[in-house]
Amino acid sequence: MNSIKYIHVHERLVRNAFDLASLLARGFLPSDDAYQTQGESLVCFQAWILYAQRLSSNTDVLVTHLRELVGPALNCFAIDDLFQPAAELFSDVLSNYSGFFTEAHYASLASLFDSEWAAEHYNRVIHGDHQLDGISFGLLMLAYGDAKVSDLMCSTDERSQRFLARLAGLLAADGYLVGEDSIFVPALEFWATFVETMIDNIYSEDEAKVNVWRSHAEQHLKSVVSNCWRKAQWPPAETFAEWDSNERVGFTDARKDIADMLQSIFTLENLTLVSFFSGLFLQALSVQSWAEVEASAFCLGSLSDCITEDPQYDVELSKVFASPFFDLLGQAQGPVPLRLRQTGLLLIERYCEYFERHSEYLPHALNLLFAAVGDPVLGGPSAKSISTLCSSCRCILTSEAPAFIMHYQTIRSRQVLDSLAEERIILAIASIIQAIPDSNQKLAVFENLYSIIKADCERAVQLKQQPSILNLSDPNFLRGVEQPGDVPSADEVSQQLAVRALRSLQSMAKGMQDVKEHVVDIDADPFFANQDPKLSAIQSDILNVLVEMQKNFNTSGEIVEIICIIFRAGFSETEPGPFVFPPEVVTDFLSQQRFETPRLGTLLSTACSFVGSLYRGPKNMVPSLLAQLLPWVINMLSSLPEPESDTEVAQNGICFVDKIMTRYPEVVFQIQPSQMLEFFFMFSLKVLNGKEPLPKTASAEFWSNFITLKSDSPDLQGTINAAMEHLGPLISQTLIQNIGGNAARSELDKLSDPLKKLVTSQVRSRQWLEQALFDPSFPGQQVGNDEKSTFLRKIIGLRGARATNQVVREFWLACRGSNFSYAS
Repeated sequence: MNSIKYIHVHERLVRNAFDLASLLARGFLPSDDAYQTQGESLVCFQAWILYAQRLSSNTDVLVTHLRELVGPALNCFAIDDLFQPAAELFSDVLSNYSGFFTEAHYASLASLFDSEWAAEHYNRVIHGDHQLDGISFGLLMLAYGDAKVSDLMCSTDERSQRFLARLAGLLAADGYLVGEDSIFVPALEFWATFVETMIDNIYSEDEAKVNVWRSHAEQHLKSVVSNCWRKAQWPPAETFAEWDSNERVGFTDARKDIADMLQSIFTLENLTLVSFFSGLFLQALSVQSWAEVEASAFCLGSLSDCITEDPQYDVELSKVFASPFFDLLGQAQGPVPLRLRQTGLLLIERYCEYFERHSEYLPHALNLLFAAVGDPVLGGPSAKSISTLCSSCRCILTSEAPAFIMHYQTIRSRQVLDSLAEERIILAIASIIQAIPDSNQKLAVFENLYSIIKADCERAVQLKQQPSILNLSDPNFLRGVEQPGDVPSADEVSQQLAVRALRSLQSMAKGMQDVKEHVVDIDADPFFANQDPKLSAIQSDILNVLVEMQKNFNTSGEIVEIICIIFRAGFSETEPGPFVFPPEVVTDFLSQQRFETPRLGTLLSTACSFVGSLYRGPKNMVPSLLAQLLPWVINMLSSLPEPESDTEVAQNGICFVDKIMTRYPEVVFQIQPSQMLEFFFMFSLKVLNGKEPLPKTASAEFWSNFITLKSDSPDLQGTINAAMEHLGPLISQTLIQNIGGNAARSELDKLSDPLKKLVTSQVRSRQWLEQALFDPSFPGQQVGNDEKSTFLRKIIGLRGARATNQVVREFWLACRGSNFSYAS
C-alpha cells in the first residue's frame, strides 16, 4: 500500500470512485436474479471500504462516494437472503473502521436496532438455536456498541437505555456457556470494555458530569453481574460429560473471563458487589440449590484479591464462613456435590488473610481441608489450601502443630497419599513449627515430624540393602509404587521411597524458612559458635541421613538434586535452624563429591549459591572455606574430557571462580599447586573461544571482571598485573577470533564487555588487539587490513562507550560476509 512504485495505481483507483459508486448504486437496486446482484454488491462494497481504510492519502474523494452507498446497503437488511452478508459488512466496518460512518449513519443504525424487525432478530439470538440461526445480529449489536461505547455510556435517553438493556440481555441467552450459547463470550468482551471506559471516565471527568449518567450505567451493570452469575453455573454432570474437550475448555475459560470482569466491576461497586454475592450464596444455600451456591462461591472467590481488611467486608464474609455450608462440606457422604466441595475448599484458601483476622474460624476450616486430603479428587487441591493457609496463619496455629502431626500420621496410616499432596501437608506443618517462639519446644515438635520422614529414609535404605523384605501389602512399601496395580522390583520401590522421603524432607526445609527479615551484623561472631547442642545434634542427624541416602542411591541424579535443594533452603537464612548447617559442614559435604557423582553441575551451582550466602555473613571464616572449595571446583573442571563436554559443569565452575575472584582475589592467587590457576585461565579461554552459549557467557563475565581486577595489597596487585601481562595477548586474540566471525550474533554484546574493559583499563590493549587482528589465524577473510585498522581505531577512540557494541556488530558482519547478515 505504501510502495512508491504503485502510487499511480492507487491514484487511478481513486479516480474511479464516481464510477464505482454508480455501479454499486445500480447493483443495490432490486433485480430478477434472486438477490444475487445485491449480494455481490455488498461483498464488493465491503472490499472497497477496507481498501479506503488502508489508503494513506487521497482518501476523501473515495470515502465520500462510498458513504453515499450506506443507505442502500442498510436496506438490504430487510431481505432475508441478504441479512448475513449485510450483517457481516456492517459488523466488520464498525469493528475495524468505525470512523467511516457519519453521525447520520449511526442514527440510522440506532433506529434500525429500535425497530420491530430488530426485536424479532434479537429474540432469535436470545431464544434460538445458535448453530441453526447463528448469532450475526448479536455480533452486529455488539460491534455497534463497541463503536459507540462512550456515547452509549453517557446517554440517558430511552433509546440508548433500551439498547444497553438488550446488550446486557445477550449475557442471558438460552443454553449453557460456549457449547450452546456462543454469543456470551463476545458480549462479555463488550461489557469488559464498557466497565473499563466507565472507570476511565469516572476518574478523569468532572464529578457533576459523571453523576448525570452513572446511576443509569450502574443499573445495567447489575443486570450484567446477575446474568454472569447465572451463566457461571455448572451444567449437570451428565450434560458436561457429553461435551467434547473444546466445549469443556471453553466453559472453564469463560468462567475465568467472568472472574476477570467481576474484578474490574469491583473497582466501581466495592462492598455492594460482595454483599450481592454473599446474599445469593445464603439464599441458594437455604434451598440447597447447589449450582447457584457454587456460582456464588466462585464469584466471591474471584474477588479475594480485591477485598481489603476493611471490617465491612469481613462482616459479609463472616456471613458465608459462619453459614451451615461448611458443616455440610465436612460430611463425607453429605449432599454437597463434588464440584461444589472443590470450590468451597478453594474459597477457604483464597481468603487466607480473612482467617488470619478471624482465627475463630480457622480450626474448622483446616479440619475440613484435612478431612478432604484422602479424597482422590480433592486431595491435591486440599493439600495446596492447607499449605497456603498454614503458611499465612503460622503464628496463630503454633499450639496446634502437635495435633496436625497426629492428624497427618492418621491420614497416612489409612492410605497412600498422593506424593505432591503429602509434600504440601508437610510444608504446612513445618511452617507452623517455624513460628513456635520457644526454641526448645520448636525443636521437640520438629523432631516429631522429622522422625516420620527419617523412618521413611531408613526404610528405603533397608530395602535397597535387603530386597527380600519387600512386601507390597504393607502400606509403608506401597508408598514406593508410582501407579496402583504396578508390580515393580525391590530396587525400583526403594528408589521411589528414597525420592519421596527426601522430597518430604525438602518440604520441611522450605517450611522452616523464616518469613521475617532480620538485621545481619557482618562483623559479629557466627551464630554457629554458640549453637544449641540439641540443634547441632539434629543437624548432624539430618546430614547423616543425606549422606547415607546419597551413598546407597549413588546413581540417582534426582537424589543429588533434592539434597542440593535442602542445603539451599538454609543459605538464605540469618537465624539458626535445623537446615541452616554450619558453613564448614556444607564445605566438607561439597568438597567430598567426586567427578562421577550424578548432576555434578547442580552441585557446582549449589556451591555458587553457598558462596553468595557466605558473603552475607561474618567475614572472618570466609577465606579458609573458599580455599577448601576452590581446588575441588578446579579439579572437577580438569576432569572434563573437553571444556564443553558438560556445559552445566563448565558454566557453574567458571561462575564459582568468578564469585571468589571479585571478593577474595587473594584466595584465587594463593591456590596450591599454582598450576591449577594456570589450568583454569586456559580452560576459561577455551570456553570463550567455543560454541556453547551458557559457559561462554560465564567466561565473558569472568574475563570482564578479571581485566579490571584491583587489590589494596601492593604484592597482590603486582601478581595480578603480571598475570595480565601474560594473559592480555591471549584474551585479546580470543576476543578478536570471536568478533572476526567465529561468534554467533547473539553473543556479540556479551563479548563486547571484556573488550571495552580491556580498552579502558589496560595500556597495552591497542598493541595486543592489533597483534590479534593481523595474526594469520584471523578468521574473517572478507575484510582487508584497512578495515581492520579502521575497526581498531574506532574501538580505541570510543574508550569503552556503548557505541562499541554497534562497531563490533558491523565489523562481525563484514567478517562474515553479506550472506550472513540475517542468517546468524
